[in-house]
Amino acid sequence: MRRLILASLAASLLSACVTETVYHAAGVPLATRDADIAGCERHALSRFPVQTQIRYTPRVYVPPRQVCNSAGSCTIRPGYFDGGDPYTVDLNENFRRTAFAGCMGARGYTEVGLPRCEEGEAIVLSTTMPPLTGGTCLYRPAPGPALIVNPA
Repeated sequence: MRRLILASLAASLLSACVTETVYHAAGVPLATRDADIAGCERHALSRFPVQTQIRYTPRVYVPPRQVCNSAGSCTIRPGYFDGGDPYTVDLNENFRRTAFAGCMGARGYTEVGLPRCEEGEAIVLSTTMPPLTGGTCLYRPAPGPALIVNPA
């Protein structure tokens, strides 16, 4: 029981520093991962295309009220309706996200949460995804997908 509590505590502490989730499969080349991500995005979008719907925020009636100044002169502000602003919702967004995750899982990937590498930390760069260790982190040298790396 004590080990379970310690494991839960360690997991919660680790999750506190998680900053990004990525798809991982040890030994898979980065080019293959990128192609698999693109293929799964295409697959999910073809099965569940963007389907927008216009919705409106609720309308609320603000009743009239009396407003007085410091001299004691009062006026009544009329009541009015507020809200009713339009916004759009993609009805298929959650379905697309689920289809993408299923596609990546079918190709052998697992979604993992990893912290970003600390600045100045010595890391090992590779063209394939390394096995996960206690020190595995995400390195983002430029815009684009983060690299999963292990400490040197």
